[in-house]
Amino acid sequence: MAAVEEQRPSLAWFFFGWSGRVSRVPFALGWAFWLMLLSAALARIIIVPKEDPTFLLWSFVFVGAAIVSTVSSVLMTVKRLHDMNLPVPLIICLFVPAISLFALIVFLVWPGTSGPNQYGLLPNRPKD
Repeated sequence: MAAVEEQRPSLAWFFFGWSGRVSRVPFALGWAFWLMLLSAALARIIIVPKEDPTFLLWSFVFVGAAIVSTVSSVLMTVKRLHDMNLPVPLIICLFVPAISLFALIVFLVWPGTSGPNQYGLLPNRPKD
Protein backbone atom coordinates (compact mmCIF):
# COMPACT_ATOMS: atom_id res chain seq x y z
CA MET A 1 0.00 0.00 0.00
CA ALA A 2 1.55 3.28 -1.11
CA ALA A 3 1.61 6.01 1.48
CA VAL A 4 0.08 9.27 0.39
CA GLU A 5 2.45 12.10 1.15
CA GLU A 6 0.64 14.89 2.97
CA GLN A 7 1.44 18.35 1.69
CA ARG A 8 2.48 20.53 4.62
CA PRO A 9 1.70 24.20 4.29
CA SER A 10 4.64 26.59 4.44
CA LEU A 11 4.93 30.07 5.89
CA ALA A 12 5.47 31.38 2.36
CA TRP A 13 2.10 29.89 1.35
CA PHE A 14 0.43 31.21 4.50
CA PHE A 15 1.62 34.78 4.06
CA PHE A 16 1.81 35.03 0.26
CA GLY A 17 -0.19 32.20 -1.32
CA TRP A 18 -3.63 32.83 -2.72
CA SER A 19 -5.10 29.34 -3.10
CA GLY A 20 -6.54 27.23 -0.34
CA ARG A 21 -8.17 28.06 2.96
CA VAL A 22 -7.17 29.64 6.28
CA SER A 23 -9.22 29.26 9.45
CA ARG A 24 -9.85 31.92 12.11
CA VAL A 25 -6.94 31.35 14.49
CA PRO A 26 -4.08 31.37 11.93
CA PHE A 27 -5.73 34.37 10.23
CA ALA A 28 -5.79 36.27 13.53
CA LEU A 29 -2.19 35.28 14.29
CA GLY A 30 -1.08 36.43 10.84
CA TRP A 31 -2.69 39.83 11.33
CA ALA A 32 -1.19 40.07 14.82
CA PHE A 33 2.28 39.27 13.43
CA TRP A 34 2.11 42.11 10.90
CA LEU A 35 0.70 44.54 13.46
CA MET A 36 3.52 43.76 15.91
CA LEU A 37 6.18 44.09 13.21
CA LEU A 38 4.81 47.44 12.07
CA SER A 39 4.46 48.61 15.67
CA ALA A 40 8.09 47.74 16.40
CA ALA A 41 9.31 49.69 13.36
CA LEU A 42 7.07 52.64 14.23
CA ALA A 43 8.35 52.62 17.81
CA ARG A 44 11.93 52.83 16.52
CA ILE A 45 10.97 55.79 14.32
CA ILE A 46 9.45 57.57 17.31
CA ILE A 47 12.37 56.80 19.65
CA VAL A 48 15.21 57.75 17.30
CA PRO A 49 15.84 61.51 16.94
CA LYS A 50 15.18 62.87 13.46
CA GLU A 51 18.81 64.00 13.15
CA ASP A 52 20.10 60.46 13.73
CA PRO A 53 21.08 58.62 10.51
CA THR A 54 19.15 55.52 11.64
CA PHE A 55 15.91 57.52 11.50
CA LEU A 56 15.92 57.24 7.71
CA LEU A 57 16.75 53.53 7.92
CA TRP A 58 13.83 52.83 10.27
CA SER A 59 11.54 54.92 8.06
CA PHE A 60 12.44 52.75 5.08
CA VAL A 61 11.99 49.61 7.18
CA PHE A 62 8.53 50.81 8.21
CA VAL A 63 7.46 51.65 4.64
CA GLY A 64 8.83 48.34 3.32
CA ALA A 65 7.10 46.37 6.07
CA ALA A 66 3.88 48.28 5.42
CA ILE A 67 3.92 47.35 1.72
CA VAL A 68 4.75 43.69 2.38
CA SER A 69 2.19 43.42 5.19
CA THR A 70 -0.54 44.96 3.04
CA VAL A 71 0.06 42.44 0.25
CA SER A 72 0.25 39.58 2.75
CA SER A 73 -2.90 40.69 4.60
CA VAL A 74 -4.85 40.82 1.34
CA LEU A 75 -3.69 37.31 0.41
CA MET A 76 -4.47 35.95 3.89
CA THR A 77 -7.93 37.52 3.67
CA VAL A 78 -8.50 35.89 0.27
CA LYS A 79 -7.77 32.51 1.85
CA ARG A 80 -10.02 33.39 4.81
CA LEU A 81 -12.85 34.22 2.41
CA HIS A 82 -12.19 30.88 0.70
CA ASP A 83 -12.57 29.13 4.06
CA MET A 84 -15.86 30.95 4.65
CA ASN A 85 -16.94 29.94 1.09
CA LEU A 86 -17.56 33.60 0.22
CA PRO A 87 -16.68 35.40 -3.01
CA VAL A 88 -13.27 37.06 -3.10
CA PRO A 89 -14.59 40.50 -4.20
CA LEU A 90 -15.79 40.95 -0.59
CA ILE A 91 -12.17 41.82 0.17
CA ILE A 92 -13.07 45.34 -0.97
CA CYS A 93 -14.72 45.71 2.45
CA LEU A 94 -11.25 46.01 4.01
CA PHE A 95 -10.53 49.09 1.90
CA VAL A 96 -13.74 51.01 2.69
CA PRO A 97 -12.94 53.09 5.79
CA ALA A 98 -16.49 53.13 7.14
CA ILE A 99 -16.77 49.32 7.25
CA SER A 100 -13.18 48.03 7.29
CA LEU A 101 -12.94 47.44 11.05
CA PHE A 102 -16.35 45.74 11.10
CA ALA A 103 -15.36 43.57 8.10
CA LEU A 104 -12.10 42.53 9.78
CA ILE A 105 -13.97 41.55 12.95
CA VAL A 106 -16.44 39.50 10.89
CA PHE A 107 -13.54 37.75 9.11
CA LEU A 108 -11.97 36.99 12.50
CA VAL A 109 -15.15 35.69 14.16
CA TRP A 110 -17.27 34.07 11.44
CA PRO A 111 -16.69 30.30 11.31
CA GLY A 112 -15.38 28.69 8.18
CA THR A 113 -17.08 26.01 6.15
CA SER A 114 -16.99 22.66 7.91
CA GLY A 115 -15.70 20.00 5.59
CA PRO A 116 -14.56 20.45 2.01
CA ASN A 117 -15.66 23.33 -0.18
CA GLN A 118 -14.75 24.49 -3.68
CA TYR A 119 -11.51 26.07 -2.41
CA GLY A 120 -10.04 23.02 -0.72
CA LEU A 121 -10.62 19.87 1.26
CA LEU A 122 -9.27 21.14 4.57
CA PRO A 123 -8.64 24.54 6.13
CA ASN A 124 -5.07 25.78 6.58
CA ARG A 125 -3.89 24.02 3.44
CA PRO A 126 -3.30 25.03 -0.16
CA LYS A 127 -5.86 23.77 -2.61
CA ASP A 128 -4.84 20.34 -3.87
